[in-house]
Amino acid sequence: MSHDHNGNETDSLSEITKQAILKWVHEGDPETKHEMYFYASMKGILFFKAWNIDTTYEFWLAMFGLFVLGMLSEIVKSFRGCLVAEAAVDFKNSENKPILGGKDPSRSYWEKCCVHGILTLVYLIETVLMILLMLTFMTYNVNFISAALLGVIIGYFLFGYSRVQSAAASC
Repeated sequence: MSHDHNGNETDSLSEITKQAILKWVHEGDPETKHEMYFYASMKGILFFKAWNIDTTYEFWLAMFGLFVLGMLSEIVKSFRGCLVAEAAVDFKNSENKPILGGKDPSRSYWEKCCVHGILTLVYLIETVLMILLMLTFMTYNVNFISAALLGVIIGYFLFGYSRVQSAAASC
């Protein structure tokens, strides 16, 4: 009988633990609760717990920053597209040598590595900006998302035309 009692006690303890874990997973810790639906608020946490937006000034500063982040992502994307297009079509520099592509043996391996290194660095910057935009969307705050999206749209309107032109030229 004592064995059954211990077994039931263990089962009830494991059930309580299971329920507590499920509650924590689904509802979150009250200190770090993250909304999983879209909402519009002038308050929120942006990227880091320390970046807690509480005041109107902080809100508008965050909105401006997200707008600039969206525009900057399009600027970097267009810049990288221009660099890749120029490197791929035997663009000639002042010495009349291909930058990256082509079969011109006059370019050293070191020069080609430097150009490729610059392209890689620009790609890294583009990727970091895109991850920050993704994290903005993951806040589910419609205000933050709208500012970032507006920045991307205006950035594409102002700077994306070069990508469209280079894509049309290569077709």
